[in-house]
Amino acid sequence: MARKAVATSETVAAAVESLVGEGLDPTVERVRAKLGGGSYTTINRLLADVLAQRQSQAAAVSEVPADLVEIGQRAVASIYAAVQRQANAKIEAIEADARKQIDAAKRALAEAALEIERLEREGEHAVEALAAEQKATQEVVARAERAEATAQASHAEIERLTRALAVAQADAQAARASEHEALQRATRTEDARRSAEMESRKEIDRLQKALALAEAHAESGHIETQRLTNRLAAAEGEREKVEKERAELERRLAKAEAAVERVQADLEKTRQDLQRAREGERLARDEAAELRGELKSSRGGDKPRK
Repeated sequence: MARKAVATSETVAAAVESLVGEGLDPTVERVRAKLGGGSYTTINRLLADVLAQRQSQAAAVSEVPADLVEIGQRAVASIYAAVQRQANAKIEAIEADARKQIDAAKRALAEAALEIERLEREGEHAVEALAAEQKATQEVVARAERAEATAQASHAEIERLTRALAVAQADAQAARASEHEALQRATRTEDARRSAEMESRKEIDRLQKALALAEAHAESGHIETQRLTNRLAAAEGEREKVEKERAELERRLAKAEAAVERVQADLEKTRQDLQRAREGERLARDEAAELRGELKSSRGGDKPRK
């Protein structure tokens, strides 16, 4: 809805009537104060029309001497000139203030444009920095994933070495059991050999005594001598057999000892591999922890500023 004009011919005429009734000169400022606002230019134009109309009406309704009319006209003209000068000065002041405000607004607009341009450049730099931070974050995440994969591989290698160590320990235990059993068999064989040797010696002593007795009874003891000789040969054969079993047991014992040494060497190597694997796992965990710290720090730096 259009705003109703404050300064019209009627309102200005009413204001002039009021001011004249109060004994005051109807200046532009006083009329504007009576109206409560309005354009100085409009009020000045309407005030001139109202004053001219009032002057015409005064001349028409009253018959006064010509010289008095001339004096009145000069007075009105003087008042009008004074009002006009005051209005022009006020208008010039208002226009000067308006030009100052316009210049200030133009300067503020230029400064705002420069500030917008600066903020746009900062925004572009911020976008580039954010892209760089995102790229760095992706690289850190990739490094963390590689570290995790290395740690998992180390875990798998440790588990494999642990299983190999358990197998080696079981083999070593079995080898020790075999060694113990071989030693027991060797001991039993040695005891049997000694017992057989003692029996053989006893038998030889007895046979020698019998042979002496048989020689004393040569004719009657020839068959007995032959029998005893056969028994002696059998005893010697048994002794050779015992000696062979003993040599075989000693060979098997030496082989078992060599197997135990190999198993111990493998066990030591397995322990060294396990130690290296654990060291690799520790290093991988340290690297993963360091990468997680870098990732956390990088993500904390990406938070928008308030």
